[in-house]
Amino acid sequence: MSNNMKLDNRRSTVMGGVMLFSAVLFGCSGIASQAIAGAQEAVGAQAHHETAQSYCDQAEANYAEAATYERRAAVQSEYVDPKGFVKSGLLTAAQTYRAKARDLEQLAAASKQALTVACQ
Repeated sequence: MSNNMKLDNRRSTVMGGVMLFSAVLFGCSGIASQAIAGAQEAVGAQAHHETAQSYCDQAEANYAEAATYERRAAVQSEYVDPKGFVKSGLLTAAQTYRAKARDLEQLAAASKQALTVACQ
């Protein structure tokens, strides 16, 4: 996620907070509260989308790291690692990265599901 997107997200969050604070402090009519709620839903939907995309990107990075460890494990020769401890460690690391990637994919799916529910 680029710095500009983060800055825009922070600005919209701050503006939403300021609007909510002023609405609570000074009171607001039903129309104003509906406008604030609509703005917050839009910001929330954007945040869910960015979060889901971030989880997907992290999952891809973890899958790539797991593939790197698996390639390194496949190259290990019996002369360098006669008992297979290094190879076993590399495969364990690969499994750990794959498990992290699966967890991140589940988080992304949950964020996307929350997004579809919020948009309905």
